Amino acid sequence: MEQIELNVQPRTVIGKQVKALRRAGDVPAVLYSRRGEPVVLQANNRELLRVLTRAGGSRLIKLNIAGAKDAPMALAREVQREPIKGTILHVDFFGVSMTELIKVEIPIRYEGVSPAVTRNEGVLIHNLDSIQIECLPGDLIDSVSIDLARLDKVGDVIHVSDLKVPETVKLMLEPEVTVARVSHLAGEEVEVAAATTEAVAAEPEVIKKGKIEEEEAEE
Repeated sequence: MEQIELNVQPRTVIGKQVKALRRAGDVPAVLYSRRGEPVVLQANNRELLRVLTRAGGSRLIKLNIAGAKDAPMALAREVQREPIKGTILHVDFFGVSMTELIKVEIPIRYEGVSPAVTRNEGVLIHNLDSIQIECLPGDLIDSVSIDLARLDKVGDVIHVSDLKVPETVKLMLEPEVTVARVSHLAGEEVEVAAATTEAVAAEPEVIKKGKIEEEEAEE
């Protein structure tokens, strides 16, 4: 997988002064890590947008800090945007150690089509859009895919245990958790529920009637 890199500069302006920084085309950022103090940075708005579009929150970014000997690897943890225009206001990066496990939320990508849905026998229910994984930074994957073609009939289910990931990646949900399923169409669910209710309601009546008849016979 191609390495994603971002050129950043040490930042000296803070507080209200960052407004001028943004007007000049730069975005304030902070690099956090488990060790050491946070490092305040700034990045060119266009380059930052390009990098974040590629990396999202689940791909490593190599931060080339001007004047620094080392280029830390980091994840984009929080991106603040202007609510109307959507422009980037601030980014929090989290620096990682390549020898320490990390937990990251990655998207679940649904591929293919369910035959049951194609035949209009049921509807597809997505229970999960993402899942948390644990791995070393070098083993990080940016998504996990599932094939909906395996959902052939109503009632078929894809569980977490059906997700295929490398052995170096651990899924942080129980294996029996439902990822996706094919359910009855809305009208069919009502009919099935009504039929079940009628059957349950009728059963005690039959038992009660038989009981009375037995008592009368004994008398």
